[in-house]
Amino acid sequence: MSLSINQIVNVSLEQSSQGATKRDLSVIALFTDEMCDDFKNIHCRHVMVSSADDVANRFGSHSRVYQAAKSLFSARPRLKTALIAKYVKSDLAIAATEAKLAGSTVSIDYVKYKTINNGYFSFTLGEKVIDISGLSFSTVSSLAMVANVINNAVSEATNNQIKIIFDEKGHRFILQATQPGSDIALNMGYVYDAKHDGTYIGEYLNLVDGKATLYKGIDATSHNAESISDAMTALQNKYQNWYGAYFANVITDSELLEAHDWVVSADLKILGFTETREANLEYTDNNILKKIAQKNSGRLMVQYNNTGNEFAGVELMAIALSTVWTGLNTAKTVKFKQLNSVSSDDKITLNEATKCRRLGINFYTDYSGVNMLAEGVMLGGTFIDIITGLDAFTNAAQIQAFNTLQGRSSKLPQTDEGQAVLLASLAVIGEQFKNNGFLGRGKWSGENVGDLVYGEILESGYYFYSDSFDTQDVSDRNARKMMPINVALKLAGAGHSVDIIIKYNI
Repeated sequence: MSLSINQIVNVSLEQSSQGATKRDLSVIALFTDEMCDDFKNIHCRHVMVSSADDVANRFGSHSRVYQAAKSLFSARPRLKTALIAKYVKSDLAIAATEAKLAGSTVSIDYVKYKTINNGYFSFTLGEKVIDISGLSFSTVSSLAMVANVINNAVSEATNNQIKIIFDEKGHRFILQATQPGSDIALNMGYVYDAKHDGTYIGEYLNLVDGKATLYKGIDATSHNAESISDAMTALQNKYQNWYGAYFANVITDSELLEAHDWVVSADLKILGFTETREANLEYTDNNILKKIAQKNSGRLMVQYNNTGNEFAGVELMAIALSTVWTGLNTAKTVKFKQLNSVSSDDKITLNEATKCRRLGINFYTDYSGVNMLAEGVMLGGTFIDIITGLDAFTNAAQIQAFNTLQGRSSKLPQTDEGQAVLLASLAVIGEQFKNNGFLGRGKWSGENVGDLVYGEILESGYYFYSDSFDTQDVSDRNARKMMPINVALKLAGAGHSVDIIIKYNI
């Protein structure tokens, strides 16, 4: 036997560390006091959705949160996901619920079933296997009648413990227990093909794994009323990867103030609100919007709407948060954008527009027949894209620095060379935000930062500076701190208006 080459060349693989990921600053949490099956679980604080249909299937097409979700997903570019968050506004007794297997929306019409005279499928009930067979659909004229045919067989096979219905709102089939409660003997499994003779219809019903959702039965419970802050904190404790907040239920002025103050104290959050009261455009001391505007937090965006749309503000927020910060020339201003779910407020007068601008309230109207959002600001007057862009930069820089410190197989030394590695990693983020158009070349008009002085042209739009380790004190050295990094950013801004001066002669 020959000797191993490992005695001469020994190769080993070093496992790379898994770095932290940036927060998704496009995720909006729609808070609602309406209940769905998921929320009946006292520990459930949110559900993820990717379309308004997802919301309708859970809360019904007449719910306020569904109307809000329609506005949210109407924005272009379209957001990929959103959260529906639970807000228990008042004491709530939750009745016991049935175990069920809820299918997704079906696309097959009843005509597809009419040729089937020996349909079958199987599912588990507790520890038993339930086989359904001999299904004939020759006389059906609707999907509800399809469900009736199946229900007769299911009821007989389960001693009336299980039934199947067709949900007209969600356009789906639901297999559910006839009695509520947490009895494990009534918990069902997905429909599957047991390879019997006939035509397997599980795929038609969308009750198979991958197309259906299992719900266990739940005993009766109660939810104690919670404040706005309680609801937002409860969501944050369960799930942190959300950025925007909007309340689909009607909230009072005091609740709006409470939600605003929670967002201001939180780590990178913003709040949206739709104002429908003309009186709240007034610059008076009893106006809640004036009180918040004077705080100038830059954390609340408000849209005024006088056409009856209570959820205009959520589409405004969706447009603002749809920016892809890692793209090329993707940074955008919110002004000039068009809404798809909101009618233009073409009756807004110059006086009303002036009142909105003074407080920093957005409105949707037409300029010479062109519908557009104005002015693209947070309450108080700071432009929305400045707030969202700085939040995105802050998050990206934090994660980049963390991954540089954590992701190395060898230590990052407390030397000027080690500091240079940290600065170089942050320059990647600077270039990213220069490329997306948030940062740009311009004259620095702030206080001096390192070698950057007032009046100097900042060519790259960003500047990172840190002092030498020769100036570090012993306490910070022993605490293994790197040198503090100062950052100067020159925002590219956005053109919102222009004056044109014409000279002529004859």
